[in-house]
Amino acid sequence: MKLIKISIILLIIAVGFSSCDSFLDVNDDVNNPTGEVVTPNLILPAAQNGTYNSLIQNQHRLGTIMMNQWAGDVTNFTGGNDAEYHYNITNTFYDQVWTKMYLVTDKLQAIINKNTPEYTNYTAISMILKSHNMQYMVDLYGNVPYSEAFQRGENYQPKYDDAKSIYMSLYAALDQAINMIDNAGTTAINPGANDVMLGGDMDMWKKLANTLKLKLLVRASSSTDSSIQAFVNAKYPQLAGVSFLGAGENVTINPGYAVDTGKQNPFWNQYGFETNGDRTGNNRFYVGSKYFIDYLIASSDTRISKYFKFASGTAYQGIEQGADDPVIPSLGLSFIGDGLLRAGTQDGWFFTASESLLLQAEAALNGKITGSAQQLFEDGVTESFNLLDLSADAAAYVTSVGTVDLEKIITQKWIGLHAVDGAEILIEHNRTGFPNPPLPLLTNDAHRPYRLMYPQSEFVGNSANVVNIPRAQIFVPSLFWQL
Repeated sequence: MKLIKISIILLIIAVGFSSCDSFLDVNDDVNNPTGEVVTPNLILPAAQNGTYNSLIQNQHRLGTIMMNQWAGDVTNFTGGNDAEYHYNITNTFYDQVWTKMYLVTDKLQAIINKNTPEYTNYTAISMILKSHNMQYMVDLYGNVPYSEAFQRGENYQPKYDDAKSIYMSLYAALDQAINMIDNAGTTAINPGANDVMLGGDMDMWKKLANTLKLKLLVRASSSTDSSIQAFVNAKYPQLAGVSFLGAGENVTINPGYAVDTGKQNPFWNQYGFETNGDRTGNNRFYVGSKYFIDYLIASSDTRISKYFKFASGTAYQGIEQGADDPVIPSLGLSFIGDGLLRAGTQDGWFFTASESLLLQAEAALNGKITGSAQQLFEDGVTESFNLLDLSADAAAYVTSVGTVDLEKIITQKWIGLHAVDGAEILIEHNRTGFPNPPLPLLTNDAHRPYRLMYPQSEFVGNSANVVNIPRAQIFVPSLFWQL
């Protein structure tokens, strides 16, 4: 959706809190359609980097705090995470989740609009990423602009589509993208290095598209709506024999990250270090929560060594969300670890083999696809350890976890997607109830938010269509797959 001027102003204000927004960027002028000015080979890397940037910043932080993995260093800062701990959900709470994702998806739409035989593969990639992005918008907000969105000056006030219908449209778009890849003509250009995620490997893009289709069906399966159940039951058989992302097939991104202003990996730039080596404010503030660190220690999970630093000596310590002091103040706190913050040039993790295999494990557990749910589960957990260069520890841990069930699958997503995709673990909790960490000490609400409120920019620029959601509705199931 092309937001009007107020949205652009809000985005500009937020630049100080983002990273890599200008890296490989192309035209964002609301009155100057990108696709008419710049060719797809130039737009695609910017759109890919922007998608990862949106995923790993506000969306990620929202999930890791809401799911009790991160807390703030109260020993050196005051007032941090106040809105999060009080569940002060308003029209400005994490509004950049909406703004950033819609703006970057508009770049993908510019490529889709081009849709010439020469750029067939670019179009297919953009459709896959657009589906990825818009599922997050549905899963975090419910009904959102889709069918009339991304029309730029032709429609500044797009209607809100029903969330269920968007899910179905996203599945159809993924089918269409796969078909385009399979039937690309001889004039179709392979994106090669202009594809900063998969280097033009179109077979891998098909695997990602199939995995995203599976993700749509797994999530939609939780709905009791008869039309959704009919949709799910009709689509699952079509996945028989297709290839999903498998062991070692992580989708990463690196457009040429460098230790230079505006060019560092977005996660590093947000939570690591400045180009001069100084710690960022987020690096000095965010620490592990007491619950998450205690959970990892109790389960002898060596991933803790990559996720967090020692607080002191060889000891880890987190802080309870909302507490004034840690249990042992003299011990200090555990900050984000070196396994996540490796270098300003590090690859970004976009979609992991671990997540794909755990999705397959759930579908197999429910009898929706063939394969051993136990083996897929074990492979998914193993891939999480492999991602962190802890492959030697995987087997013993997998044995300790035992027989697969839904709670174990979702719990392993919660652990394995730490610092990869915070929004996903919050969404999965709201779908399944697993895991169920303690709420912050400061909240008076009985549950985490089930969704976000529509941003203030929509009430200014799209007031004819946006609905004012009462705060009480945020804390009860309301999205179609939550009912």
